[in-house]
Amino acid sequence: MTMRIEYEDTYRDEDARVLCEDGLVTGEVVSRDSEGRIIALTSYHEGVPSGPQTAWYADGTKKREGLTRYGQAVGDWRKWYPNGQLAEHSVFNEQGRRVRRQKWDKDGNLTEDKSFTV
Repeated sequence: MTMRIEYEDTYRDEDARVLCEDGLVTGEVVSRDSEGRIIALTSYHEGVPSGPQTAWYADGTKKREGLTRYGQAVGDWRKWYPNGQLAEHSVFNEQGRRVRRQKWDKDGNLTEDKSFTV
């Protein structure tokens, strides 16, 4: 069973791994705003970000999402403006290196489309 704990019940060790009273966190850490709304779900494996990562604005609109593996961003990552418009889409390779980034303004106009050599 996957553990789900609150952010305030966690702490970091000298290697920046996330722990709770039971040891290294494997599961989801929930972050909430001052009103108690969930604003982020961060997945960990043995204290290191690994798995889906999602954040929301206070109104519930998605803010960003992506996947990490052993602390590195991999695959597709997306960020949105508070109005729901896609702001950025980045693609990372299996080693966590960005291979492409596209950006849009708040009105949905493409402002950048860049590929990176690795």
